[in-house]
Amino acid sequence: MAEALPSAGRIDKIPRPWPGYFIRTVSVAEMQRIDAAAIKRLGIPRLLLMDHAGLAVARAVWTLAPSASQPILICSGTGFNGGDGLAAARHLQAWGYPLRLLLTGRLAQLREEPAIYATMLQRLGLPVTELTEMKPLPQADRMIEDCGLIIDALLGIGARGTVREPMASLIDRLNRSGKPIVAVDLPSGLDGDTGRVQGIAVKATVTVALGLPKRGCTLGDGPAHAGTLTVDPITIPPELLASAGDDG
Repeated sequence: MAEALPSAGRIDKIPRPWPGYFIRTVSVAEMQRIDAAAIKRLGIPRLLLMDHAGLAVARAVWTLAPSASQPILICSGTGFNGGDGLAAARHLQAWGYPLRLLLTGRLAQLREEPAIYATMLQRLGLPVTELTEMKPLPQADRMIEDCGLIIDALLGIGARGTVREPMASLIDRLNRSGKPIVAVDLPSGLDGDTGRVQGIAVKATVTVALGLPKRGCTLGDGPAHAGTLTVDPITIPPELLASAGDDG
């Protein structure tokens, strides 16, 4: 876990989670197919996948900051990628890290598994700060200034189109902060298929690819935004991951 990680452009050098683990980049549609098969056909609960995604992200944080004295800032959207960030918060809290949680939306917007994690964290005494279109950003600025590391869990692989406010301004602040950033699965604002920046995109220090690396991390602007790329299967069976590529 503490070994140096490879650059985003060296897929062949990404550490294998187990011997024989087949690494290749996949399209967004292919990864969504694999996720759906794991959940619907094999019966793996999304909550379990999300918990292992959070654990993989928490391990990446530990690699960069094994003994954090400053808080870890977790920036989450209201979708499943945001839920992965909240799952990482649960593990980091158990490991003794001081945390700050920023949600780009309202808690009431969370559904299913992300809502479960938000409830867990609140019951553990971790408040969630809501950032909405109706609020200015000074509170977010203070949280960014005070933190030692940032987790980007704002937008997932299904996000399409130009990044909107207030997320665009938040991403700009994250990029200008100079703080290490761990991106969950894909840097927010980066197209998962083409590697194009959708208006603005997070410039991550480390990107933790979930299941398999997304094609956009190695194309176009991808390498400059993904930073160091690592991968975790998050309990998706190897035979299902090995089926990647059927969509061309």
